[in-house]
Amino acid sequence: MIMDSNNLTLLDFFGPKKNKSTLDKLRSKEAIGELKNKVNKECPSLEWKAVWNSINGHVDKLLKISIVEIMTRPWKNFRELSKYEDEHKYPPDRSFIVPLLEHTITSTHNPEIVVELEPLFKQTIPFDITVELILKGFSLEIQAGKIKKIFTGECQGSGLVQCMHVTLYKKELENISLPGVINLGEGIRIGKG
Repeated sequence: MIMDSNNLTLLDFFGPKKNKSTLDKLRSKEAIGELKNKVNKECPSLEWKAVWNSINGHVDKLLKISIVEIMTRPWKNFRELSKYEDEHKYPPDRSFIVPLLEHTITSTHNPEIVVELEPLFKQTIPFDITVELILKGFSLEIQAGKIKKIFTGECQGSGLVQCMHVTLYKKELENISLPGVINLGEGIRIGKG
């Protein structure tokens, strides 16, 4: 799998296609059936198909979570990197290349879609997203207490997207080709949770 942009998201990681039979399983879930009944009862002029298509369309939007953000979140809080905040030892006019040991980043997300027909009802549809990235040979360029660039190495990833115990996306462990350098612009401040 090749990812060639600094704006990589989980949608790029999982791919935009959902299996029709998987969506049928989700549609048959009791909570979705209850929602359909509520829509039909409370607002008969609103077609269920339009509501379902809207829910389905929003699933991809839930996956617009940045891969770069997933990677940098643990790095910016990594105690070993906090020393680069010391401007006396690490002057802000100099850049420092910091190699990272092989490591695994696991990230979980629990977004939800809320279907609301005020004031009649409001129903939440929960999602569970888990991603695991195994990184080897990565280095960071740090300047003025900020991670400015990521020099990538080997990356493998796997993940799962579920809604009410129905698997919508599943990615087995596979190699991911990232750009050789990911420029973080103004940078990401180290130590600022």
